[in-house]
Amino acid sequence: MYIFLMSQIISISDDVYTTLKKMKGKNSYSEVIRILLHTKTNKEKILGCFGKGGVDSEKVKELDNLWKKWSEKYA
Repeated sequence: MYIFLMSQIISISDDVYTTLKKMKGKNSYSEVIRILLHTKTNKEKILGCFGKGGVDSEKVKELDNLWKKWSEKYA
């Protein structure tokens, strides 16, 4: 059984290469890049909790009014 792995040549700037080299450790460059590509930012993680449709301004107004009523009654 033969497995052919494709490799590609890319050009990166010296500063990016230096950063990748520091991050690499015992991993391959491909693995480091794969990890970086699949790592979500905190913003993406937070937005993932709220869906992808953006902010529903009507819902925000409704919640704001409910919050004000609750605050007046209990705060």
